Amino acid sequence: MLQDKLTQLWVRCTGKKIDPDKHSWIIGPLGEENVISDQYLKRMAEQDQLKVIVNEKNSGLLDDWDRFDLSLDEKKKLNLKVKKFYENTSEYDFEVWSEWKGVFKPLGYLLTVIFSKRLQQLNIPVSSLVMSKGLKSKIIKLKKGEHTVWTIWYRKIKSTGDVIYSGIYTTTWMPHFQRNLLKVVFPLPNGNASVIMTKKILEDGSLLLSSDGKKFGENGFYFYVTDNKGNHWAKFVKALHEWIRVYVDEEDILRTDHNFKFFGINFLNLHYKIYKKNTHKTV
Repeated sequence: MLQDKLTQLWVRCTGKKIDPDKHSWIIGPLGEENVISDQYLKRMAEQDQLKVIVNEKNSGLLDDWDRFDLSLDEKKKLNLKVKKFYENTSEYDFEVWSEWKGVFKPLGYLLTVIFSKRLQQLNIPVSSLVMSKGLKSKIIKLKKGEHTVWTIWYRKIKSTGDVIYSGIYTTTWMPHFQRNLLKVVFPLPNGNASVIMTKKILEDGSLLLSSDGKKFGENGFYFYVTDNKGNHWAKFVKALHEWIRVYVDEEDILRTDHNFKFFGINFLNLHYKIYKKNTHKTV
C-alpha cells in the first residue's frame, strides 16, 4: 500500500542505517505486507517450529521478574496485586476508556482510516463508547519445549472485533542503561514499531513504565524497517512519549493509566479497570 511505502521511505530518509549485530536491541519480528492482525504469529511459529499456546492457565506478560532487574528494595515495594497481574495476565479482563484530547481527535480518525483499521494494529478508537463493552484479551506463548520464546498480548474490542493491540512483550539489554528494559514490539509491513520503557516502583507500590528518552539509544518509540537486500534502518521518534502506571486505587481496585504526549502535549489517555475473568469482581 502507498501509505506503508511512504512510512518506510520516511524511516529510511530521516532515521539511521543500523548494523543488526551492534543494534540487536532494536531488531524484532516483522509484519506481513498487508493485514497484520495475528498473521505474523503463524509465520513465526512455523519458521522456528514453535508451539502456539493460547491463554495457558496463569500465563503472564512476564515469566520471570528477575529479567526486569528489580532491586531488593523494589521487590519489597511492588504491590502484590500488580505483581500477580503481570505473572497471570491471562486470568484478567478489562474495562477501558479512551480519551483523545481536543485538536488531536481528528488525528485519531486519520490514523484509523489510513493505517489502524486496515492493519488491525495500534487501533485506538476515537470514541470511548466503542470500548464500553471492554476488551477480549489473550496471552499467546510461542514455546520451544517448555521455554517461552515470545509472549504476545492480543487484545480485541468486544463491540467491533477490531484488534486494538497485538504486541510482543519481551525485555532487551540496553547498552546506554547497562540493564534490561521492557520492550513491546508491534509488527508492521516490512518492519515494526517498538516501545522501549524504563521502570520505576513508586512509594505506593505501583509500577511506572516510561518511554521518555531524548535520543537514539535511550528508552522511547522506534520504527524499524528492512528490505530484501539485508539493509536495516531505525528511526527514534523523539517527539512521542508515553507513561504507563499500574496501581491499586483507594478502593483496592487494580487500574492502569496510559498517557501519551507529542512534543510535550498530552494527546491521548487510556484508562483500564482490571478484574478477574468471569467474575467482574475487582482484585
